[in-house]
Amino acid sequence: MAPPSDDARDSPASTTPIAVKPAAPAPPAALDPVISTWPVVLDPGIPTLPAVLDPVELTKQIGLLPALQWPWGVPQEVRLELLRWHAADRCTLEIAFPAASGWDRVIGKVYATDRPDVYDVMEGLARAGFGPEAEFSIPRPIAYLPSLRLLLQERVEGMPAQKTFKLGDDRERAVAAERCARWLARFHTVAPPLGRVTDVEELLRRSERKRRSMMEEGGALTAKSEQLFERLRAARSALAAVPMCAGHGDYAHNQVIFVEGRTVTWDWDVYDIADPTRDVASFIVTLKRLALKSFGWVRALDDAAEVFLKTYLDVRGCSSVAAHLPFYKAAYCLWEAHWEVKTKRRLGWGERARAMLDEGLHTLDGVK
Repeated sequence: MAPPSDDARDSPASTTPIAVKPAAPAPPAALDPVISTWPVVLDPGIPTLPAVLDPVELTKQIGLLPALQWPWGVPQEVRLELLRWHAADRCTLEIAFPAASGWDRVIGKVYATDRPDVYDVMEGLARAGFGPEAEFSIPRPIAYLPSLRLLLQERVEGMPAQKTFKLGDDRERAVAAERCARWLARFHTVAPPLGRVTDVEELLRRSERKRRSMMEEGGALTAKSEQLFERLRAARSALAAVPMCAGHGDYAHNQVIFVEGRTVTWDWDVYDIADPTRDVASFIVTLKRLALKSFGWVRALDDAAEVFLKTYLDVRGCSSVAAHLPFYKAAYCLWEAHWEVKTKRRLGWGERARAMLDEGLHTLDGVK
């Protein structure tokens, strides 16, 4: 099965459940010092979610796994914590269960549609050298339960890259940017290409859909999004044909965790095959949006972005990336502006959308 379209990926992380079932009372701290309780989301768009949230059914399904995949035995008890919910699309949970050394935990992701392909891709990456023992790795895929549409994977404990970019000093940000770049360069070099092909024409089609969506807001956003899209179309003719490679599809600071001796990238829902510049641009532009949200200036993290780009180019030596980067960065600026308009999640979304559109236009200055 191919990964979902970009439009599906755009479904916002919801903060208002469709329906809410009160969580069970928290157990005494002495019995459960690590597991917190959250309201349980009931989403009819994810039909297997009620079964996943049923401890009896979840325990039964996990108990059917072979010991090679699930070495902990049949759980005597499971407790769940909601981590992230995308309405009618997917829901990410932490699943805790008693183990010999206390409470053990894994990450579960339940999908609206059947997604065994995500597990298969993660298995392929592990075999290609991105297993949990590698310096550049992914979370260990544990199992996929088709009856629940549930992916189980390793819970990686470490420092989120996003936290370093938000709270670290310049040196810490530079180290983080270098580690993220080295991970991506390794991935683009050795990972097996799988999934649908996302070429320039597909990227332009998605950009046009986002531009049309933004036109509904009217005002300056309409004019700016139209101007940026037309310049994107004009810049497309300058792009040369390049060898494509495995793509993450959504590579960003919030997809990376730093562990001692290990850099881990997660969230493989939209893997594909693409121009490597696409993933490079995605990381740089999402850093710009983080800078805008956290520091009020779209270029506040540009020093870290420069370290990221220089490291990637030094390691991989792909000359086409530098040549194609303005186009892809401008496209992602349009996409980030669209995200602000679509979700309207925080005060000032209009100003942030305008800033991202302006940055996209600036990125294309000088591109013929």
